[in-house]
Order: sequence, then structure tokens, then C-alpha cells
Amino acid sequence: MRTIALDAVSMTMALLLLSSPVSAVENAMVNPHTDDGDCSICHVAPADKLRGWFVFGSTKRAMNDDLNHLCQKCHTIKPTPEWPFAVGIGHATGKKTAVNHQNLPLAKDGTITCATTCHNMHVISNDRQQQAKHLRLPSNVLCFSCHDV
Repeated sequence: MRTIALDAVSMTMALLLLSSPVSAVENAMVNPHTDDGDCSICHVAPADKLRGWFVFGSTKRAMNDDLNHLCQKCHTIKPTPEWPFAVGIGHATGKKTAVNHQNLPLAKDGTITCATTCHNMHVISNDRQQQAKHLRLPSNVLCFSCHDV
């Protein structure tokens, strides 16, 4: 019985992740989510410095704004009749989680952020959904990091 419940929850979570429409930025000419994208949209350091052979972690982490605000500049998707399951920005961002089974990175105040807790803009994965949605972990693991069944 537990397997059926887990499968139903996994399917629901997968639908939520897969059904979100693509943002305007992802369709734009300069997509910051690619290796040759415009790094300056999010990062303080210029692209040539970020792509250098040696870069301090602190240089990479210096961002133009709070992580949630950076994401919200382009990703403001809300559920619509066409996309009723769209999660959009705000799914638990700014909240503290009671559990964190995968030890996901949280903000300094212990809250969830879009760009570091659930997503990793520079993820490399053979899982097509994980790669396309920039998910830190595959969805069947990521969702259950904070959501107990």
C-alpha cells in the first residue's frame, strides 16, 4: 500500500514540475541558464572572470540581488487555466522546512531559496527533467527531501 501512495505522490510532484510553462528568459536570446549565457544577469563578477581557470567560491557566490529576487525578475509563473499545476515562484521560498533529508542548502536564516535549495543553475545530469528544470536532485528524491509521506 505504501508503494502505491509513494507512486501517486511521485506522479503528482512530477506533474507539478513538468507542467510549469517556460519563462520569458528561457525563450530569450540571452539565456542566463546556459554555459554561454549572460552571467551578469545574476552574478556580480563578469563572465570572463567566472569562466576563468581558477575562481574563488566567494566570487561565484557574489550575486546582484537576493537569490529569490533574482529568480523572480524573470520567473513569475502562476497557475493559469492552461497550466493549472504550475508551481511558479514561491513554492516554499522564504519558509523554514521541518525536515531536510538530503541536507539541501538553505539561506543563512535557514529558509528555502529557489536558486540554491531546489534548483542549481549549473547542474549537469543525465536525467533530462533534472537538467531541463535545473533541479538540484532528481524530482523523486528532491520532493521527498522536505515532504514526508
